[in-house]
Amino acid sequence: MEWKIKETTFEADALNPELAVSPWSGHRLFGYDLTANIRPGRIVELGTHYGCSLFAFLQACKDEQIPGEIIAIDSWEGDEQAGFYGEEVLDTVKRTVREKFPQQNVRLIRKYFADALADVEEESADIIHIDGLHTYDAVREDFESWISRLKKDGIVLFHDVNSECGYGTDIFWQELEAQYECHYMFHHSWGLGVLFPKGDKYFRELKSENFDDKILIYENRAKLLLSEIQLNDHRKMVQERDALIEKMEGLISDRDQALASMEVMIKERDSAVTSMGERVSDRDRAISSMEQMIQDRDAELTLVKEMLQDKESCIASTEERVRDRDAVIASMEKMIQDRDAAADTMEEMIRDRDMAIASMEEMIQDRDAAIASMEKMIQDRDAAVSNMDEMIRERDERIEQLEKRRFFRR
Repeated sequence: MEWKIKETTFEADALNPELAVSPWSGHRLFGYDLTANIRPGRIVELGTHYGCSLFAFLQACKDEQIPGEIIAIDSWEGDEQAGFYGEEVLDTVKRTVREKFPQQNVRLIRKYFADALADVEEESADIIHIDGLHTYDAVREDFESWISRLKKDGIVLFHDVNSECGYGTDIFWQELEAQYECHYMFHHSWGLGVLFPKGDKYFRELKSENFDDKILIYENRAKLLLSEIQLNDHRKMVQERDALIEKMEGLISDRDQALASMEVMIKERDSAVTSMGERVSDRDRAISSMEQMIQDRDAELTLVKEMLQDKESCIASTEERVRDRDAVIASMEKMIQDRDAAADTMEEMIRDRDMAIASMEEMIQDRDAAIASMEKMIQDRDAAVSNMDEMIRERDERIEQLEKRRFFRR
């Protein structure tokens, strides 16, 4: 066998871009080349999820026209380590198979691994890929149960043998390395163990082609591809952030204009308050003048009383004085009429003053309404700024979540 490192485009990424940054994505180039070079009659995959490894195998079958069957076995319900999920995962896998690999020989079996043993004949698989629950007991049971389905000189792949989470696959793989002489290991992308438990045919062929060096090539290519994806994502994030900043600057400019307009309104309001204060001062002076008039009237009334007393004294002394009194009374009546007229004038002035006061109070109400409207504008503006800050914060949280998902989602 002459091992060839090939170039390809993983078509499944068009429907699910997250495959390019999934935990298995760093092994897609090797998985593709393994399928293309060995041309297996059957690959059995225990654990598929969104199908990163499945679609790498299928892409090689499609590009190299390999008729072999690929069997993907999964419950498609998740587990306590990877998390549980709904039907959307299997729906995405089915859609990808339907749209991108309609001519390939693929079988999706929705069962637990132990229940699916009856669906696969003994010694029928050239490659078995184990990527299920990563506890020690689970991965050991998967290997011991399914090795009977592996052909002579078949290959078993173990994912997550170099994890950062302390999975049981790490420990079980170390036991397999001690038990079996023929094996390789990729350290990147959570680790991928390559085991030859039923013969060393392929191991010897790979050894003769310095496969240890090729492992370094695959690891470096995977890291380079991941770096390119991360760089593009960061560029996109920067562009989105720049667009948000530009939008925020526009909002700030609008706010500054609103504040300038509000300052003009405040100056107009202050001017109106000053004018109203002057009108109030005029009213106070009018009231003071009216009070002086009232005091003058009271003095006149006192004088009239004194005159009435003098008149009564004159009537009591003589009839002449009675006539004089009548004349005085007539004069007094004239003075009373003048007083009444003065009182009417004063009441008219009081009514005018009350009208002026009512008008001024209406102006004060209009001003207060304008102030309330302006304060509402300020509150709306502050709410807009707060919403913008919340949008930026949610975006930052989304970016952080996406970065975490790229490295920890399998």
